[in-house]
Amino acid sequence: MKTTNMKFNTLSTVQKKTYDFIKKFISENGYAPSLKDIANHINVKSISTAFFHLERLAEKGFIVKGENGSIELINQNNNESSESSMSLTNYLENCQVPLVGIIAAGVPIEAIENTNTMITIPPSMIDGKGEVFCLEVQGNSMIDAHICDEDIVVVKKQDYAENGQIVVALLDDGSATLKTYKKLKNGQVMLIPANKDFVPITLDSVKVQGKVIGIIREMH
Repeated sequence: MKTTNMKFNTLSTVQKKTYDFIKKFISENGYAPSLKDIANHINVKSISTAFFHLERLAEKGFIVKGENGSIELINQNNNESSESSMSLTNYLENCQVPLVGIIAAGVPIEAIENTNTMITIPPSMIDGKGEVFCLEVQGNSMIDAHICDEDIVVVKKQDYAENGQIVVALLDDGSATLKTYKKLKNGQVMLIPANKDFVPITLDSVKVQGKVIGIIREMH
């Protein structure tokens, strides 16, 4: 049994809620909750958010992660029974994130939302440091970057980008596009396609919605 005298006041409200839920779930069911169970309990749509809070619990010493994808809850009070120190196993199995819409790899299009579909992605694509979602690609403007029509891109949600990163960019007219980001010396932003048949888009500013971290392709 592992114990520590760390204080619960080091946890945010949602982290405490996550820890308490895992502990109660194991006690009542005899097995660990899934990431989806945790996400539902803390009222978030993405399991990557649930994973994020598990990472924070590990950093603060409330859980210990094993190499086999398991974690152990650590007793926070030396007077607690050993039953509260149990394993949450395989918490990275069946990682699913929402397919939130369609993104243009071509002429920018208005986003089409579809929040009812979940996509299974490799656990390695989730680093616990932000929300992850998927988009279906429409068009071939990024084909030379190996992103093709009907591919699914995995996107890490963030509002900034570095030169050379492939990003989801929201334009002033509400349309969205998938392009390589480049900040110009004059302060403008160039969105660069990866297809010689398309021309770059130069704008005074864009709203970055996230950067592409992976591609999922169905072979036909």
